[in-house]
Amino acid sequence: MSVAAVETAEPGTVRTEELDRLLRAVDAAAAGGGRAVELAGDPGAGKTRLLAALAHRARRKGLTVLRGHCTEAGRTVRFHPFTQALTAWPAQDGPGARLPQAAALVRALAEDPSAGGTADFTQRCLHYTELRHRIGACLSGAPGGLLLMLDDCHWADPASVALLDMLVRWPVDGGLALVVAHRPRQSPVELSAVLRHGAEQGTADVVELPALSLEQTGRLLGAPVTAPATVRLHEESRGVPLHLAMLASADRADDAPEVFARGGFAARLLAETTHLEEPVRTAADAAAVLGDAFDVDSVAAVAGLDRDRACAALGELRRRDLVRPAATGRLTFRHPLLRECLYAATDACWRTGAHRRARRWYAEAGASATELAPHVARSGSVPEPSDLRVLASAARAELHRGRPADAARWLTAAIRLHRTAPRATGGALLGAELWRPVVQALTASGDADGVRLLVRELLAAPALTGRAGTRDRVSAVVLLSAVLASLGLDEEARSLIGAELDSTPAPASGALALLHVQQRVVKVLAGRVPARADAEALVRQTAEADAMTAAGALVLRGMCAVLTGDTRTAEMALYSAGQTLDDLDDGQPADEQESVYLLMLSWAEALMGWYGPACGHGERALSAVRERGDAHLLPPLLDTLAYVHHQAGHLADALSTAQEGRAVAEAAGRTDHVDLSDAITAAAWAQLGQPPAAPPAHPAGGGPATAPRTPLSALLIAESLLAAGDGAAALALLLPRREAWRVSEPVAVLAARGYELLAAAGAQSGVDAADVQEWADRAAEAASAVGLPEQQGHALLASGHAAAARGMREEAARCYRGALELFVVNSPSGARAKELARAAHRAAGGRPEQALTELTLREREVAALAGEGRKSREIAEKLRVSPRTVDAHLTRIYSKLGVNSRAELARLLALAG
Repeated sequence: MSVAAVETAEPGTVRTEELDRLLRAVDAAAAGGGRAVELAGDPGAGKTRLLAALAHRARRKGLTVLRGHCTEAGRTVRFHPFTQALTAWPAQDGPGARLPQAAALVRALAEDPSAGGTADFTQRCLHYTELRHRIGACLSGAPGGLLLMLDDCHWADPASVALLDMLVRWPVDGGLALVVAHRPRQSPVELSAVLRHGAEQGTADVVELPALSLEQTGRLLGAPVTAPATVRLHEESRGVPLHLAMLASADRADDAPEVFARGGFAARLLAETTHLEEPVRTAADAAAVLGDAFDVDSVAAVAGLDRDRACAALGELRRRDLVRPAATGRLTFRHPLLRECLYAATDACWRTGAHRRARRWYAEAGASATELAPHVARSGSVPEPSDLRVLASAARAELHRGRPADAARWLTAAIRLHRTAPRATGGALLGAELWRPVVQALTASGDADGVRLLVRELLAAPALTGRAGTRDRVSAVVLLSAVLASLGLDEEARSLIGAELDSTPAPASGALALLHVQQRVVKVLAGRVPARADAEALVRQTAEADAMTAAGALVLRGMCAVLTGDTRTAEMALYSAGQTLDDLDDGQPADEQESVYLLMLSWAEALMGWYGPACGHGERALSAVRERGDAHLLPPLLDTLAYVHHQAGHLADALSTAQEGRAVAEAAGRTDHVDLSDAITAAAWAQLGQPPAAPPAHPAGGGPATAPRTPLSALLIAESLLAAGDGAAALALLLPRREAWRVSEPVAVLAARGYELLAAAGAQSGVDAADVQEWADRAAEAASAVGLPEQQGHALLASGHAAAARGMREEAARCYRGALELFVVNSPSGARAKELARAAHRAAGGRPEQALTELTLREREVAALAGEGRKSREIAEKLRVSPRTVDAHLTRIYSKLGVNSRAELARLLALAG
């Protein structure tokens, strides 16, 4: 939010309804009438600025505007606001001249016979009658009407209240609009009675200032009402304009309260406390230390007052509307910001002692750890033996309540306390069993800043994470670097590992190898790819390392190889890594290191098209990650498994896994994984025959409104668009152009699939056949480069699209049937190839005997037996194969012949003779 915008905005403009009601009195005065208006609102509600807006409008209408302001110090000066306003009344004669009638009225105010307290009732009535006549005479000097605004009248002196009583009961004709602004909760009974009587009599209007609506808050801030920051500021300010401006401009810090006491906004709140006398001020400071709610006894204990004096002090604070009754039967400050300002303004040394007294008071009262923790954290550097236990318990309690930021706050306080006085506090309560869940919870909520700050505190406390170079320390660094990388803080993650590598003493050789592997792992977790040369060198560096670390290096080598299209190297590295990790599986849940390696292995295997092993390794990692609560690994693991299930044709599993993956990724702020989950979901529903009702909107230039962040997401979304029949949208998404929505070319191992989808989209949307052929040729080149069956299947599909675009239906059908044999049975690509083959065969008008020539010898045998009405088991026994093999043959037969059942197969065989 822009602080400048908040400070320079005209607040009256957001209270248009209240301003219009005030302007009615101005219009009445301009017409020669008289009207009084009560403007009521709590502190900070915007009364003063609304009066400024009213004065501006009144002057434009030709009225003379006078303004008087009551102050607490001026309560002993009779007629203070009237005198202040009248002495500023300029005359028409020139600059500096004063209106004679106004000067005479000021003298009459000064000659009040009741000033000494000796005037009788008759004398007072005559004097106020004279004042009324003199006010009427003054109106002749304001031919356009007079607007008299009296602000902060809750501090008005008794004489001014009496004069207001007369003006409200008997309005002065001749064009006087009287506006009395005050705080109802702080106004004396006499003023409230005067204004209430005027409202009941009909001589005064009442304009109350309620809390701002969300729409008004957005207008005041110049921000959309749907913006999360706008909603948050509106709720925290409770619709009070002053508090809204403070919150929009402040940068509060829990450990540096003095920061918030700076600036003009805080000074305006603290101005209400400048006239507090002892012990009222001490009681107010003690209440600010106690927190959101307090009572007489707790204030007395913290302020060092006896109960009666504390009770009297709180009564004065209530009278001033600084504190109010709370729903719990205790007291609370009028607004949390007032408490924060008071707290920040207290002497730091006194405040520390007050927190110690509050901590003892609440402990004796049996308060919970979360109630004690704020006072323990701010009690200075002389801890009590139980302080660390209190902070640790508070951190655990906040974790159970789902408040990771608060848990991290108390854990941080505990770490600092332990670092300050390790002997007095001990450290057993702050082990990994406490700080790990806090880190995991912060990660799950996407609080990257919270994780960053907590990691710094943890690593600065060797007693909690181990000394440099030790096994415990290296394990902590590996875990924390992985968490940082998963939140997009890969630079900090690598710096963390680098600092550990440079530490003295240096880690042991095994730990050293692990840290070198982790340096590359964090890049993968952050969504980047290590350099191929680095991965190759890593394998050599870890040749003598333990089997687990060596397997991690092999996984990195295989992943880099597959992403660059070197599938032969990838196959050897991934097979060796998988074999090692499988041999290390002892039936126990995988640890953090193994889980990360299994995640990367599963993804690399999926890119290779090895969906069975990929699923097994991914599920093994997921089981361990769930058990430990490793939130940083859940989004990539769930997306990996969802993709594997999708590619293997297990669409129900793909949908459920992708939906869970989206939920955890969104909570963690991982937009890249949210996109991938959405893309998998869209592709799976399209395969199930439920494509999006309305494909993503794309501008006239061709790109989608919100482009996918990764090439793989683009491929999946393109498949769903093709299923929806929107080839133009798919083409716009994939076609490499220079627009902002351009998606980069897929990695080498997926290039054939990308070009095939381009060819399909082009053929569907009527692109020139030459362009479709070019994409088919590129798909063939890309498939040949990687040598993977699945990619070769996509190349054949692309050739089929090119043939179909040239009207060569039989050639297209042949390509589609060839592609089908290369895809996983029931996979989305296989299903698409099957449908395309059927459509091409029908379009070609092929005769049955021509279709039969496409069958292999074994397929002809199966087809003949199936055409006789035999079941799969009978055919299997006849041919000495398994029923599953028979079903696989039948699937290919149906696709090649363009039939859907055994009955259709029997008819086709009959026609073929």
